[in-house]
Amino acid sequence: MTQNTKSLIRHILTALGTIVALIGLNGVLPIIDFLQESLDQVWDSVVVVIGFITTLYGYLKDNDRHLEREKTLK
Repeated sequence: MTQNTKSLIRHILTALGTIVALIGLNGVLPIIDFLQESLDQVWDSVVVVIGFITTLYGYLKDNDRHLEREKTLK
């Protein structure tokens, strides 16, 4: 068995363990019920935040983007 296969198996077992632990904590942590009931709204919120961050990055990444336009207008 290669190292990549062993690593993949470890990641799968870790993910399954996390899911089982969260299901077991369901009675203790009511936030899990809330997230399960409103998964669409939570996903929409995550998409909005990622879109906002992407927009800011795209706007601020190139500070010299207006220099070429200013040179052509002069």
